[in-house]
Amino acid sequence: MAAGATLMDAGKANDLINLLHSFGVQAVMELKPEQLGAFATAMRDLGAKI
Repeated sequence: MAAGATLMDAGKANDLINLLHSFGVQAVMELKPEQLGAFATAMRDLGAKI
């Protein structure tokens, strides 16, 4: 996911990992379809461009 890479490049890797954990997953691919919208919104809140 390009937005995740952008966050990591911006030094927000820990924020991204914490976000994933808050959704109960270790990786984006583990997100359930019904979680995607909320996850995308949370990524935007961290500064990702989606």
